[in-house]
Amino acid sequence: KVKPKKLLFSHLRGQSFRSLAEEHNFSPTTAFRYCRTALKQIPYCSDLTRFYCTRFCGILLVDGKYIAVKGYDKKIPVLYGIDYLTHDIPAFILSVGENYQTCHTFFKSLRLLNYPVQAVVSDDNVNIYQAATSIYPQVITQICQNHYKEGIRRILGVRTDETHQPFMTEVEDMFHRRCDEFEFNHYAQKVYLKYQTNDIYKNILLDIQKRLPMLLAYNRLPNVPRTTNLIESYNSHLEGRLKTIKGFESFTRADSWLNGYFVRR
Repeated sequence: KVKPKKLLFSHLRGQSFRSLAEEHNFSPTTAFRYCRTALKQIPYCSDLTRFYCTRFCGILLVDGKYIAVKGYDKKIPVLYGIDYLTHDIPAFILSVGENYQTCHTFFKSLRLLNYPVQAVVSDDNVNIYQAATSIYPQVITQICQNHYKEGIRRILGVRTDETHQPFMTEVEDMFHRRCDEFEFNHYAQKVYLKYQTNDIYKNILLDIQKRLPMLLAYNRLPNVPRTTNLIESYNSHLEGRLKTIKGFESFTRADSWLNGYFVRR
């Protein structure tokens, strides 16, 4: 006897409807119907969080992934978070844009779920940090240092021009390990004195100093990571899975499939 949920989990792991059909000796359309039925039976991700999950650490890595949905000219984002120590996904939201309103709705839903947000780690997206602070005024906000350094690389164009590579190496050395603000400033001061006559370098160093509270926020709470590497690995897996799907027929179907995917993860 065919078990729809078993088929669904195989599909979510990456097995196509055609492969499932060949394995169980029925048509791909039947495999699709079984999986769609199972998706409808799975509880919503946020409901699982509300009723069954209590052991969160409150350190949330947040990011978005864009997916293709029929009826929309451009890909639309799914915003979700991963609890850093449990690796659980307490909630997600599929929306038409990764703007402040979407981020605000996401954090508001977390508060309604009683998720104990203590720190938020994300790329340099001001909407995420402003929304988190508006819902959780005491939250610690950490900018992913890898994303921040990549932003500097784009400004300097070091991927194609090695002219600025010596300075970029100095910047990378500033962030190469965890350190407190005093130690960081001690090294940053040396770099500033060395490059202060170059306006481009000077502005970058001044921006680092301006953003320092969010770049070194990990010092304010144990276990806060400096990067979003964990959720980036999840993103890579999700992207690989979506490549075989190529797109969804509707917003509702996309939301349902993503719910099944995140519940399984």
